[in-house]
Amino acid sequence: MFIQLDPGETYRYALATLFGGFAVLLYAANPSAAAEDRVSFAGKTITMIVGFEAGSGPDIYGRILGQNLVRYLPGQPNLIVINQLGAGGVVALNSWANKAEANGLFIALGTLSQTDPDALVRTNAKYDPTTFKYIGGLAAPSQGLFVNKNAVARLYDKSASPAVMGIVGTTLRSGNYQALWGAAFLGWNLKWVRGYTRTAELRQAMERGELDMTSFGSTPDIDFLQSAGKFSVVSQSGTVQLGKPTRRPSLGNAPMISELVRGKIKDPLAQQSFTYGENVSQIGMWLALPPRTPDGTIAAYVDAFEATLKDAKYREEFAKIDPDSPVAHKDDLAKLVGALSEVSPETLNFIQAELKRQGVD
Repeated sequence: MFIQLDPGETYRYALATLFGGFAVLLYAANPSAAAEDRVSFAGKTITMIVGFEAGSGPDIYGRILGQNLVRYLPGQPNLIVINQLGAGGVVALNSWANKAEANGLFIALGTLSQTDPDALVRTNAKYDPTTFKYIGGLAAPSQGLFVNKNAVARLYDKSASPAVMGIVGTTLRSGNYQALWGAAFLGWNLKWVRGYTRTAELRQAMERGELDMTSFGSTPDIDFLQSAGKFSVVSQSGTVQLGKPTRRPSLGNAPMISELVRGKIKDPLAQQSFTYGENVSQIGMWLALPPRTPDGTIAAYVDAFEATLKDAKYREEFAKIDPDSPVAHKDDLAKLVGALSEVSPETLNFIQAELKRQGVD
């Protein structure tokens, strides 16, 4: 159940009814300062909804970000975090998007599974993520597709036994699309094994030789597998930085999957499906306000987010999670979610048909 604090309480949106010439000039010169004058959260409590269990990656990131961000919001409000599980976070946002007041006191920490149109259809989501007011967050770091060195040759040899690719749950996550496209467009020889409950299990299965390959994005996982000396990185998903696909230095010279398939996708629908997979792989974690939140409140949050990124305390705490994760800013998030929302049913059907053809259904 979604919990609201003091549901009858609303903040007073203070805006002078008449601006003198000097005030107008001051606002034009320094909109951030003007936004701070209009909004104050003094004596208030911000409620952050997280659709995942306590101690999960989104929960840890949300708490670290939230506890530091409120120090930069006007009035320095308090913060509480509520975890509401179900359907990959969709249950939490079904409630939040439709019930949370647009007064700046309710924020959500979300991930890919709450914005991916394919996931939203399957989980009967009752919200439109393009209406959220994004503040900022993390872009998904480039994920490496790790393959046991003893299985690399089999990956490219259809006469050999297939390399075994493992995934968490029953559906693809962003980094897994590399294997899907490798099998579809590059002729990779692999078979899929589903049902692992978490990434740590995949890593253990790789160590035991139970799996030949899977994708990893967190710095600790990458460091561990590279130090083991038993695995090669055959491709990486890449990360868009300043509008340009970029390799992750810690993955060495591993090519981006987009480089490997360039010129090999002839069907327009297949190309659209690949582009969708590329966009999905960019979404990490994001912070957003509910629909209809006033511009002044959004500006106050964006300013606080940008200030938090420079804060030494936040940077020290975040370094304990994954300092290799690139920042996602407000406009980048909105643009990416907007692009995903335009994906056609035919594109999603193409992917499902390809998954079925490869035995992932």
